[in-house]
Amino acid sequence: MADRMYAKQHVPGKGLGLVATVDIPRGTRILSESALLLGTELPGEDLRPCILRQWSALTLEQRQDCFSFGHMDPYTNGIERLCAIFNTNSLPLEGSCILERSNSGGSQNQHKRAGLFANACRINHACDRNAGAHWMESSQQIAVTALKDIPKNDEITINYLGLFKSRRVRRASLQRNFGFDCSCGLCSLPENESKKSDRQLSEIPRLSAFIFGRIAASRCGRLLRELREFDQLVRLYNEQETGVADMGRLYVAIAERVLEHSDLARGKVFAEMAISNFKIVYGSDCMEIQKWGYLVDNPTAYELFGHSKAWKTTVDEIPTGSSPENFEAWLWKREQARFVEQIVDFRSRAIFPPTINLPFTSNSDYYETNENHFFRARNHWCFFGEITHTTKFGKSTLAVKDVDGKEVKLAFKTEERGRELPPNRVKVGHTVAIINANPHEFSVEDENYGGKIGILHDDELYLHTFFERAIRVERSSPSVFNRNEWSKDVSWMSEEISLAVQVPEMFNVLVLQ
Repeated sequence: MADRMYAKQHVPGKGLGLVATVDIPRGTRILSESALLLGTELPGEDLRPCILRQWSALTLEQRQDCFSFGHMDPYTNGIERLCAIFNTNSLPLEGSCILERSNSGGSQNQHKRAGLFANACRINHACDRNAGAHWMESSQQIAVTALKDIPKNDEITINYLGLFKSRRVRRASLQRNFGFDCSCGLCSLPENESKKSDRQLSEIPRLSAFIFGRIAASRCGRLLRELREFDQLVRLYNEQETGVADMGRLYVAIAERVLEHSDLARGKVFAEMAISNFKIVYGSDCMEIQKWGYLVDNPTAYELFGHSKAWKTTVDEIPTGSSPENFEAWLWKREQARFVEQIVDFRSRAIFPPTINLPFTSNSDYYETNENHFFRARNHWCFFGEITHTTKFGKSTLAVKDVDGKEVKLAFKTEERGRELPPNRVKVGHTVAIINANPHEFSVEDENYGGKIGILHDDELYLHTFFERAIRVERSSPSVFNRNEWSKDVSWMSEEISLAVQVPEMFNVLVLQ
C-alpha cells in the first residue's frame, strides 16, 4: 500500500523527488524503511570506519542506491565518495546517539546519528513542508508521515533545517550545506509578509525559553499567566504551521502544569490533544504515546498531581455541547473582551510615555530576562511622536516631538532604513507610533545629536504613521479617545504586528488591567 502512495519522479528545478500518486490524508504513514547506512554527523575521517563496516553487508542493489545520490564534497576514492554522499544526503535520527571513546582514558563523546535511506533521502526540502521524518528506535526504521493533506501529484517535502529560522538564515544555510535556493511558499512570500513570518518564527523559541525557563526556576509561578503565554505560543505555532511536530510535547507540558494544580478537566483535554498530535506526526505505535498515554487514561498518576488545589476540577467538569469558541475560551481561561465606547486614555503616561519615561531593557519593572539573557516586555506601551522635520538629523532619521513637546531624534536601523514607511505619510505634522519603543543614547561622535537620548528603531513591524487628522481628533478630546473614530487608523496594528494576541485586545488589557 505504501508503495502506491508515492513515486520517484524528476521535479522541475530539484532533480529526483517523491510525488504523491494518490491523495494522502494528514496523519498517514507514507513510508517506513531501514537505512542503507548509519553513521555519525562527523567529518569524513571519523566516518570512514563506520561506513566501511556496513558496506560489505549491502546487496548490489543497495550499493547502487547509495551511489545514485549526488554530493557536495570533493573525493579522490570510493570511500571518500561514500562519505561525501552520506554527509550531503543523510537524515538526522532524532534522539539517537552513538557513544565513542575520545581518548585512552576511557572518556566518551556523544555524537548524533544520521542515516542514508533509499527513499526517504529522495524527499526534497521545503521550509513549509507537508511531511515529517522521524526515527523509530524500536524498529530501527525511519518513518515519513503526512503533516498536511497532500493532494495527488503534489511533491512530498520535508524540512532539512531546524524550525523557526528567518528567511535570510534559511537561504544561507541551504546554499552553504546543500547548494540550492528554496522556492517554497514560505520563502516566496512578498517582503512584508515574509518579515511578519520571520517575526513569528523568532518569537516562538523566545517565548518558549521564557515560559520553560521560569517554570524550571520556580514551580510556584503564576499559573494563569503561564496558561495565557502557552495560549499565545500555541497560536503562533498554528499560524506558522511549521512547528506541528512540536505541538504534542507542548500539550504534554501544559497538561502536566495544570495537573500540578489539580485541574483534571483541563489536564485530560490537553493530554488528549497531545496524543492526537503524536498519532498524526509519529503514528499510533510511537514511543511518545507509550510514554505519555497514561495522562489520558489516569491523569492522577502524574507524579506532581495535586501539588496545589488552586485549580481543582474533575473530569466531569469538561464542557459538553458548547461551541468551539466557547470551549477554547474555557480551556485557556480566556476572559471575554470587555467593550466600552471610550477605552484609551491618551493622557496615561504609562501607556503613552514621553521620551524621558521610555524604559531601557535593563529596567526590571518593564522587562524580564531569563538565564540566557533574553529579554521581553512585561507589558506594552506606545510612543507617539509628531514629525517636525524629515532631514534635520541626517539620513535615515526623523525629528519628532513627543507628548511633552520635546524634539528628539528617531533613527532607523531597519533593513530599509525607514524607507519602508509610505512616503505620503512621512510628512511634517503626521504622527509616528512605535509599540514598545526603546530609548537610545546616541554616541558623542554623532554630530547632530551626540550624547543625547532619542530612539533607535530596528523593527518596522512595530512602527506606523498616522494621518494628521487622527491626532487632531485626540487633541479635540484630550482626556479620552473614541475607539470608533480611531479604528480605521489603528487597524494596522492587528495586521502588522506579529503577535498572537491582537493589539486592539492588547490595548484593552493595557487600559483595563
